Amino acid sequence: MLYMAGGGRIVRVHGPFVSDEEVEEIVSHLKSFGVPDYVSGVVEGPDDDKAADIDAVLGLNTGGNTDVENALYDTAVAIVIKDRKCSTSYIQRKLGIGYNKAARLVEQMEDEGLVSPSNHVGKREILVPEQA
Repeated sequence: MLYMAGGGRIVRVHGPFVSDEEVEEIVSHLKSFGVPDYVSGVVEGPDDDKAADIDAVLGLNTGGNTDVENALYDTAVAIVIKDRKCSTSYIQRKLGIGYNKAARLVEQMEDEGLVSPSNHVGKREILVPEQA
């Protein structure tokens, strides 16, 4: 089977066909062993304090944006609103920054509702009205 993910690149994938009846049989078999006994730590997720410690050890930004990062984000937003274009590579070229930083800026714009999620061909709609 050929599968095209969000990036637009076609990938050849192989896998067995499993009918609905086969899935139902397996589920019934597993249910016959009784009620599941979940490990609470897995179901609840990580403790916030531990997650913050892990982020600090890895050197990840824990939400405390610096003035430089805020200025860069504001510049990126201004470019997107002015040019009505938003892609990671476009922001990367316009600001002369690396791919990862540009991707984070675009994701932040999406999280804040400035741009739409990318569609099936990777294009984003600018949700902020044009300014005169």
